Amino acid sequence: MRDLAGIVGGKVDILVNTAEFHRAHGIADRGTETARAEIEVNYLGLLRLAQAFGPAMRARAAEGTGATAWVNLLSIYALSALPSHGTFSASKAAAFALSQTLRSDMRHAGIRVVNVFPGPIDDEWNQLVPPPKLAPSALAKAIVAALRDGVEDVYPGDVAQDVMTRFRESQKVLERELWDQ
Repeated sequence: MRDLAGIVGGKVDILVNTAEFHRAHGIADRGTETARAEIEVNYLGLLRLAQAFGPAMRARAAEGTGATAWVNLLSIYALSALPSHGTFSASKAAAFALSQTLRSDMRHAGIRVVNVFPGPIDDEWNQLVPPPKLAPSALAKAIVAALRDGVEDVYPGDVAQDVMTRFRESQKVLERELWDQ
């Protein structure tokens, strides 16, 4: 990653972090191997990406030649864990916390950090998840709209909107409601 950042990092205007490792299971379902893999990709992958590309993007922005945004594809379950996807939710919550620090680091250079909190996306990894699912094209449109409109956190799709509404009403009630899903 550092080699790639050295080659193209100074040319990046918008970086979109879509890296994700996700296996559906609760905390007690398996050993720690899956949780370790999810943390490795979802949290530590973001950290390595920030360490590799952050300096080049900040330098480019300081020169006034671009580097305007960093987009992190997270999950609505970073805000309130879905127990049947417990370690995934935890890894995305860790990535969310890290992205808040990244936002602080990037703001002095004028680089916006946009966090995207979708529900299930209609892709090959979520084939067994019942609808509603977010179409990839709708996800892309939500990201473009957030970049255009200066939105820092975006919750695309019906599931994300529903969870976010309930999260704002009562985090504890939402937590208990998700226990039964």
